[in-house]
Amino acid sequence: MHEPNTDSPGTKVPVVPMLSCVAAGLALALTPALIWRLKTGVWVCLAQPEILYYLQIAAEAYYNHLGHISDPTIANGVSFYPWLPFVPVVFIVRILGLSLFSVALIWSIFAGAGVGAGLYLTFWRFLRRRWLAAGLTIFCMSDFGFCSRFVFLLQLRQLAISLVIHPVGRLITIPFAQWRAPDPSIDLPFLFFQIIAVANARECPRRLNLWISGLVFGLLFYVFFYLWTMVAVALVIALLLDPAGRKIYGWTLLIGSVIGIPDLVLSLHSRAAAIDEGVARLALFVPAAAKARDYDLAFPILTVAFFTLAGFWIWKTRRFELIYLLSLVIAGLLLGYSRMVTHVFFHEYHYIWLWWPIRLVLGLIVIAGIAERRISSRAWHGLALSAFVLLYLIGGIYLNAIDVTRTRWSNGQIQNFVRYRTQRMASGVSPLVPRSVLAGSQDFCELAAVAENQRELAGWILPLSVALDNSAWESRTALDAYLNGVKRADFARATSDEVKDDYWFSEPIQPQLMEDFMRKFDEVTRDPDKFIRALQVRYLALPVDQSPPPYVASQFRLLQPGPYWRIWQTQQP
Repeated sequence: MHEPNTDSPGTKVPVVPMLSCVAAGLALALTPALIWRLKTGVWVCLAQPEILYYLQIAAEAYYNHLGHISDPTIANGVSFYPWLPFVPVVFIVRILGLSLFSVALIWSIFAGAGVGAGLYLTFWRFLRRRWLAAGLTIFCMSDFGFCSRFVFLLQLRQLAISLVIHPVGRLITIPFAQWRAPDPSIDLPFLFFQIIAVANARECPRRLNLWISGLVFGLLFYVFFYLWTMVAVALVIALLLDPAGRKIYGWTLLIGSVIGIPDLVLSLHSRAAAIDEGVARLALFVPAAAKARDYDLAFPILTVAFFTLAGFWIWKTRRFELIYLLSLVIAGLLLGYSRMVTHVFFHEYHYIWLWWPIRLVLGLIVIAGIAERRISSRAWHGLALSAFVLLYLIGGIYLNAIDVTRTRWSNGQIQNFVRYRTQRMASGVSPLVPRSVLAGSQDFCELAAVAENQRELAGWILPLSVALDNSAWESRTALDAYLNGVKRADFARATSDEVKDDYWFSEPIQPQLMEDFMRKFDEVTRDPDKFIRALQVRYLALPVDQSPPPYVASQFRLLQPGPYWRIWQTQQP
């Protein structure tokens, strides 16, 4: 990384350093996929907890209507998710004749290449040191805390734990956040390229650069709500702080907003079509209960202090091109911690996955700027930094690998997929009737929804549907529990835990929810036939080691006896 000279503003993009970053990004993003390939024999990767939910959303476009996505629980139900992360990838998969499971693999490829290239170009754009930019890029991508509050220290902690604790255990709370698809791993490349587009337009405000800056901002409307809103607020802040770039920020806002109007119209239409109870249950722009007002909010005082000093350094050194990066950090802080002032909850924690990376990027640029003379004058610094970055990359790949091989959840996920593939994806097995409602073991139901175009009767994704009212949620949950042979006391205990733990933001209505759940369970117990007909349940999947409840044994016929799940089909017309 020893670079005695900096690249001038007109220098072409250094290809070799950028490709090294792309290769590092792909290695990090695809490590879980490679391990899944070795363990399952196919190129499938279901390494993150929510991936089957997102694949069910993609399944609506893959199986039923290629041009748009919809709710995976209710046929043609409205969904608040944007189409850009889903529909183009599904289109590619369909054109290539691949299975729906390939969508997750393509997301990982896009994330690895996109984050690697976008982050490198961002560093290089502001530092003009090709190999220093590459080293900082690989360091950021390899760090477990890149999208978290603690950088470097969290990485060291995870490495220390993993090297000492060898038995299978929950070593990592979640996989690397920056590789979580589609959010934020699909968002980050768009964010980095938007930063580059704004910087180019500010440096050379030609008409073409202005239109590119506005176009990239406009695309963000179709990527994710939290992405475009943070960027929009940052553009307004930069417009106020940076007089020299006001024309750029203003035109970017105007052009991008015009491009984003169709998505805004669609969002308003989706909100009008959504069920109010579903929106409240999902907690989108609802008053936060007292318990929720400060939940998971620890205001980053040290971050504010550091970036106050960074702003002073930008002003003193006249590096005003960095004001936009600082504005993104300020926007993320304001939006991410808005609940402390507004007491309105809208899952604003999504902003932390976006502004925390920018916080680190800007901090490293400031540190590199302060240490610029020493970095350029001592060759051994470059060798030491290169060795450190290489070791850090290896450490990141290692942590990514053990999240698949040494955690109970990941091993269970691989086992479930192998079992499902053996039982249901073998030659000669008759597929389930598409778009049927399926009850039973959630391990089976989640995979069947993706592999065989089924709809889950219940499960953890059910309350996420804004196309479902509370009565339907309660009925489906109660019927699924009854068909699984759950006793009333166990149902009451499990439902109480779910309502209290997962719906803490709706604390005032929790007692009423519990009463409604138990009333529905009693109604289902008295007349299960009525609910099976109303909810159009066709299939039930139970583990082979579980005896079917008496009702199931008498009213369902066995369709497939195993070897891992017994699949039953209702005898009702």
